[in-house]
Amino acid sequence: MKRYENHKILLATESLFTEQIKGWRTSEVMWLIFSLSAIISISVALSDNVLGITAAATGMAYTILAGKGKISCFLFGMVNTPIYAYLAFSNGYYGDAALNIYYFAMMFTGLSAWLNNRSSDSEEGIKRTRLSRRGKLQLAFLILASSAILWAALSHLGGSRPLCDSLTNVLSIAAMILTVRRAIEQWILWIAVDAIEVFMWYKTYSEGGSLISILLMWLLFLANGIYLLSLWIRIERKNKAQRNPEKP
Repeated sequence: MKRYENHKILLATESLFTEQIKGWRTSEVMWLIFSLSAIISISVALSDNVLGITAAATGMAYTILAGKGKISCFLFGMVNTPIYAYLAFSNGYYGDAALNIYYFAMMFTGLSAWLNNRSSDSEEGIKRTRLSRRGKLQLAFLILASSAILWAALSHLGGSRPLCDSLTNVLSIAAMILTVRRAIEQWILWIAVDAIEVFMWYKTYSEGGSLISILLMWLLFLANGIYLLSLWIRIERKNKAQRNPEKP
């Protein structure tokens, strides 16, 4: 009986691994290789530290794999989040640091949710969803109200750039919830977060900071978010066309 159970676990693991390597376009594989190579090579050339490079590389791997609907993304996220939390705290971004502790916990929730909503389509990876119109309005209100409250709190604590920090925190919390729910709107929020983070870390680097790898990571995240939004829209349209084929 034990041998049978072990064999069953082995088959399930093999099936899950196969899912991770299927459904990739050549251009997507090349983008993954380019992104990781660019972050590592430029960061090493500019003498960035090992933690910064590790956070940037694992963060990029997480984002691209998540965009492809690959469950393995959460393994990279479990490595990325505690390291990034430490780096953010060291640079005075206290909201960002706390946010990544939240991310770390959500990695386990996301892994469970995605395992239970896998798609038979190798390109799709997981079953995708959309928010209702009412859901979008409620989300917008909560983001605005929460950002204002957090801005006031971070200003009182004396954090670096509290307005940007509050926006990225609230938007990221909302985006992570949408990620777990597999909602396409997550990418709109992630793009907004990426743009703000690029500004924040550029200012940090221009003022004498050494974490060029983190700035590069957010620049690549921004480009990646735009691509993944278009990818999810394309997959959604393909699924609609398959469910509702045009009658001759």
